Amino acid sequence: MKLQTHRFGEIDINEEGIITFPNGLPGFEELTKFIFIQESAEQSFAYMQSVEDGDVSFIIVNPFLFFEDYEFDLSDEEQAELQIENADDLNIWSIMNVTDSLENATLNLLAPIIVNFKARLGKQIIIQNTSYQTKHFLNLNRG
Repeated sequence: MKLQTHRFGEIDINEEGIITFPNGLPGFEELTKFIFIQESAEQSFAYMQSVEDGDVSFIIVNPFLFFEDYEFDLSDEEQAELQIENADDLNIWSIMNVTDSLENATLNLLAPIIVNFKARLGKQIIIQNTSYQTKHFLNLNRG
């Protein structure tokens, strides 16, 4: 399947690599299918590209690379929605916001993206009762 994107131009995507977000993302509820593009496993960031709208993509990173004490719990309902059988099937991502330079980049730790690659399901959750915010400056001395 071919997909025309703003960021990458025309790309070939494997339908088996599509992750479904049944409820979309907050603010993008109509977009439910995404692919994840990462040039290499060593790269600390990736792109989450909408399959339904080639103009929509997000830079995402593993938040634990920059905030090793980051933690939250998934409710039983969220675990059921994502069909979680084994924690090893999960990837946790945070959306990165880069405005003018990498030194000013921030991560959204309040609303992590949880992906069960085995079940090909994803969900962005909003953590309740926490000090996490939508804009945490990166600790560039880590990653």
